[in-house]
Amino acid sequence: MTELHIKINSPAMPISTEFVRFFKGLEHFYYVIVLASEPDANQAAAAWRAWLAAGFNPAVRIAPPVDKANRIKVDSRPGVGGFEITLSAANQEALGRLRALLEDLDAARQSLPAGAGDASRLASLAENRNVAQQLVLPLKNSLARSQIPPDGVDSFMAMIHQGLLAITAAEITSIAVSSV
Repeated sequence: MTELHIKINSPAMPISTEFVRFFKGLEHFYYVIVLASEPDANQAAAAWRAWLAAGFNPAVRIAPPVDKANRIKVDSRPGVGGFEITLSAANQEALGRLRALLEDLDAARQSLPAGAGDASRLASLAENRNVAQQLVLPLKNSLARSQIPPDGVDSFMAMIHQGLLAITAAEITSIAVSSV
């Protein structure tokens, strides 16, 4: 198992909803990376459809249908002045890609306009070339190959947007990522 340790600094611990959205965003991004790189088109399509049927609410605890080797374990630790999350998975490549995405998101977060609302922050993130290449475009391409209908694509994009906003929340002062 490979582990990715993430330390988030924040002046105060986020409220429980924001905390859950943050780590669910990480989990969702990981599974997008895994499913978007699935070479078997039929298996990918079935997984996307099953995940869409289960929904993306943070309370949903079941993972998309992926091989056991592609499952992720999330251990979250709230704390004073921030929190820590450890992601564990056998898929080193997917964790490495998630790490690169998180580092790019932290850099993008630092360049977001101060005091910007969600719509403005999301627009800036959507224009970020690295975020688009690492997350959004692979998702959209895989969903198109899997013939997911437009309303399903919209649901996946809403999930991505919610994760992007949680991970780049204005209250976060830094994100440090290390592999263990």
